[in-house]
Order: sequence, then C-alpha cells, then structure tokens
Amino acid sequence: MSLILLDGTTPPMDAAALGALGADLKKDAQATWAPLRTLQKHIDGQLLRTWMPENVDAEYKDLLRKSASPWLGFARDAIAQGCIVSGYTNTDIWERAWRANGMDGRQDVVTRDAVGFGRGFVAVLPGSDGDSVVMRPMSALDTYAVYADPWDEYPEYVLHRRKPRAVGKPFWQGDWMLIDSEGIYRFKGTPDTPLEMTFESHGMDFTPIVGVSNTLDATPISSIADKVPVYKRIVDGTFTLQMLQRYGAFPQKWMAGGEVDPGVRSSVDGLLHASGEAGETARFGAFPAADLDKAVSALDAHIKHFSAVVQVPPHYLLGAVVNMSAEGIAAAEAGYHRNLSARKKSIGEGYELAMRTAAAMLGDSDAAASTTDQVDWENVSSWSLSQVSDFVQKMETITGPLEPLFRMVPGWTKKDAEDAAKAAREMRSASSPVELANLIQSIYLGVGKVLSSDEAREIANRAGAGLRGELEQITPASGGDAGTAPVETAGQPTTTP
Repeated sequence: MSLILLDGTTPPMDAAALGALGADLKKDAQATWAPLRTLQKHIDGQLLRTWMPENVDAEYKDLLRKSASPWLGFARDAIAQGCIVSGYTNTDIWERAWRANGMDGRQDVVTRDAVGFGRGFVAVLPGSDGDSVVMRPMSALDTYAVYADPWDEYPEYVLHRRKPRAVGKPFWQGDWMLIDSEGIYRFKGTPDTPLEMTFESHGMDFTPIVGVSNTLDATPISSIADKVPVYKRIVDGTFTLQMLQRYGAFPQKWMAGGEVDPGVRSSVDGLLHASGEAGETARFGAFPAADLDKAVSALDAHIKHFSAVVQVPPHYLLGAVVNMSAEGIAAAEAGYHRNLSARKKSIGEGYELAMRTAAAMLGDSDAAASTTDQVDWENVSSWSLSQVSDFVQKMETITGPLEPLFRMVPGWTKKDAEDAAKAAREMRSASSPVELANLIQSIYLGVGKVLSSDEAREIANRAGAGLRGELEQITPASGGDAGTAPVETAGQPTTTP
C-alpha cells in the first residue's frame, strides 16, 4: 500500500489506520444504504418480490411487470421542482461559489435526494488555484456521514464512493474518498483495504460536507418513503385493469348441447360449429363483457389518494385540467405550495450552510459568519400573468421598489427581476419630470384641452412617472399662466426651445 501526499503535508492517518476506520464505517454504511437502494427501486417503478399464484404463464408475468410505473418518482420530482434556488443575499459568494460551479443545474441532484431519501449532500472543497472553491453534489446512495450529535452542522467523517460501481465487480470494490476535519483521503480498493491512497488538506477545522435535509428532525424524514404502500395500491389497480382488458373486455363464449373437437380453440375471429345429430340441439351464447369503467374509476381513486398523501395536485399526476379557473387551480395547489414552503425552510438551511462554508473556504470571514444572508427561491406559482402585471402596476405606485414586485412574476429568477427593475429605472430616467409634464400638456393641448401643471403631474404619477416637484420649471404656455394655454393655441408647443 503506497501513500502519496498531494500538498506536502503529513497525513494524520496512514493506510493501516485509514483501513481500520473504513472497516468500522463500512458496517454502518451498509445498514444505511440498503433501505435507500430498496427505496430507489420503488422510485424507479420496479417490482420487488411480488407474490404470484403458482404455475402462472408468461403472459400473466408480463402484465404484472407492466403494471408498475414510477409514481413515487413523479411525486418526488414534483416537490423538488418547486424548490429551486435562484439567488443569495451575498452576490459575491453567489457568483464565486454557486454560479462558478454550475450549481444552478447541479442543485437538482441534491434536492431530489433530500426529498426522496431525507438528506442530500454537497461537498465544498478547495479549488486548484487557492482562490476558488469546488461545490459538487454527492449521491445519498454513495455517501455515508457520521455525526457526533444529530444537531451538529458538520459530520465527523464522510465515506463516499467517487465513481459508480462497475458492473460485475464486488459491491465494495471501487474508488473511494474519506473526508474528515483535517483533510481528504482518496484511495482505491475497499474501505477496509485502501490502495494507492492520497491525502490533501482542505484547510478547515471541520469536515466540509454539508447535509441538505428534507426536515429538521434529528433523523431527516423522506417525503416519499412512507408512501410506498399507497403506491403499491396503484400497481394493484393497474394490474387489475390490464387483466380485465386482456381477458374480460371481449365476451366469453359458451355452448350447451353439442360436441366440439377438444383440439379447437375459440378466437375473436373464429366460428364454432357443432356437427352430428347433437349439433341440431346445440345452443350458443356469450357471457357479459367486463365493465372497464369501474376498474378505471378505482384506479383514478387510488391515484387521487396518492396525490393527497404526497401533497401533489391530482392534475399533476392525471394530466386532467378541464375548464379550471385560475382560482380553482390555486385552490387545488394550495396544499402543494404549503408543502413546498415547509420543504424550503429546511432545505434552504442546508444550502445556506453550504454558502457559508464556501465563504469560509474563500477567506471571507464576514460572509462565513453571517446568519442574515439567505437563499432566494424561484417563483413556481401558477399565477395568471395578467393578474400579476396588474398587481405590480398598482403596488408600484404605492411602494416604489420594483425588484421585489418583479420577483412575483412566475418563472422569473432573482437575476431576471433585477434586470427588469434596472431597465425600468433607466427608461424612467431617460426623461426628466419636467419633460414628461410638458409632454403631457402638449398631448392634451393637441386635442383642445388645457391642462394645468398639477393635472399633468397627477396623470404622470398615475402612469408611473413618479414626478417629485420641479414643476415650477415648466414654461408657461403663451397667453396664459404657468402650465395653462388658451384654446386657440391648441397644437402649438407649450415649452420654449
């Protein structure tokens, strides 16, 4: 076993000590990962050890296999898609840590793990140039963290599989990484038998791996795990429907008082004929076809029950939105958005800790110690754009600041709101209050209406111009007092060149 030092420092543990620690972590990691792997199979829509009657044929097994769908995955993704981080109070750390590492897209991996498994992980490691930081998601299926106390911000040790397990190789064979409060150990082989080990100090006095939790319980709770029994009811309902479609949708035939060759099998396009003397008294008929509507209604009921327990709107899963008003959609999504609000509180704490960790690694002690900086969330509400635009216009005349109002536009990120607010301010500053007031007077004068300066200011304010005085500089129109003009001069300029 060889040891390579990447930065010239002496590693606190040699390969033997690392192997002893890895052996202890290996046992607990297996116990933690096993139920997560089982849950992942349910999320992917796989059937596990499903009971079947004895001597079933291949057709029965095929129908059962087709009955499973990734409903749990749909629900997990619907919740995760509503928890998208789009900004951070400290824009410098946001650009240098989050945006520089492409976390706009990579956050999906962490959030899905947090919602599905209860906790996702973000690695915050030093960059190659000393003035940068590396932020990467770490799959919960390949990461095991040991916390001395459940409420600690950082773990004591983290064992992580660096590359996906190769097909055909033993489970524990691969490329690994162990991180503690002193540095990063990378090695091959197995956790209890490390080979080709390297060590790199990360410069922190804590383990820079951040857990992003779905809930703030001592043991984070998955939004999906306890819904597996309800999901299995959907599988049962789908299988029942498929069985009826295959065997009961077409009327089954019967015959009485005749003889048919046992080797003849009836079919949809076949004709049975009873020959001989007995055939003269033979009678044929058909059993009623199965009622598929009842099976479909039962399946829909299972899906709606599932949507209720996972707090995902039923039209997200069923795709049925028929003549629903904006108020109706908002009412149907009320529980979903309440769930998102709860998820954002806990998931946001994890992402904010990751940003503070990145700030500490970048040497910004003020940002690392700040507890007021927080992440901003993308607006995913199903609001009507016409209603939002009307609200923004009305509120802006009262409050003034545009950026928080623009944040209410569905789909807009914090950057979109900042750009729109900046453009609006620049457009306003293009014309001074005096120019706007004079322009309004000219427009009204052109249609034969004399407008005072106070009236011009009122119209400009209602239009969002926001005039603040300076109206004494408005040039009096010829033949009248300041801000007025005689009707006979209609169509002439009211300002001097």
